[in-house]
Amino acid sequence: MVRWIVLILLTGGAAAQVTGTRAQTQESAQGQAQEQTPAPRQDAAVPSPTPATQGFPFDQFQEFSAVMVGSVLSGDDREGHIYRSGKLLRTQGTEGLGYFLTDLESHETYGLTALGCMNDSHPYFRAFPFSAARPGRKIEREPAGKESVDGHVCQVETVTLSSGDLALPIKLKLWEAEDLHGFPVKVQILNGGGRGTIQYKNVVLGPVDPTLFIRPKNCAHGLPQPPNKKPAVKKKAPTRAAGKLQP
Repeated sequence: MVRWIVLILLTGGAAAQVTGTRAQTQESAQGQAQEQTPAPRQDAAVPSPTPATQGFPFDQFQEFSAVMVGSVLSGDDREGHIYRSGKLLRTQGTEGLGYFLTDLESHETYGLTALGCMNDSHPYFRAFPFSAARPGRKIEREPAGKESVDGHVCQVETVTLSSGDLALPIKLKLWEAEDLHGFPVKVQILNGGGRGTIQYKNVVLGPVDPTLFIRPKNCAHGLPQPPNKKPAVKKKAPTRAAGKLQP
């Protein structure tokens, strides 16, 4: 009987020792795991977002000035100043005659020339391609390599506008200058009613003088007309009759 009691006590003590040893081993393993797992760094660098490849490329340039050479018309090599401030775009008239203000949201245009002031519900043709992006039109962009234009290293893209109010797609090729944050310094119209080429020189990004976008309060609808002038009254030459002067 005594031998059984001693055996039970010894067995119980051994079991308690084994249980204690296992607990210590688990605590030790957990402590080592905590020491080996590095804490997240608070100053870890956040990767820069990838450049936007959606939307119309010109929309991100809300304030700038430049010299525009050419237009949507094929063979047009005329140049003139162009300015943008928000939704307003100012372009120089052909042959340097006056200027035109186009609202890129309503597409209404006001023209101011030596012949007077006019307004129209359509954008001026030199406002293209800024006036090309409109609600409902789908925009697709595809990279087309890299080239240099006038000393600017450019990313080349083809941009297609379709759907919406367009019966046929408009396809453009853009040369986007890396040193001008992607501003397209050259645009080639591949279809869509024109085959012209446009270049932008002396591009300055940043705020533009707001006085360049002031227009008269009252403008006649339609093309400007010459100012009204009273017709000159011709005097009748005196005639001779019976040796006397007649009035």
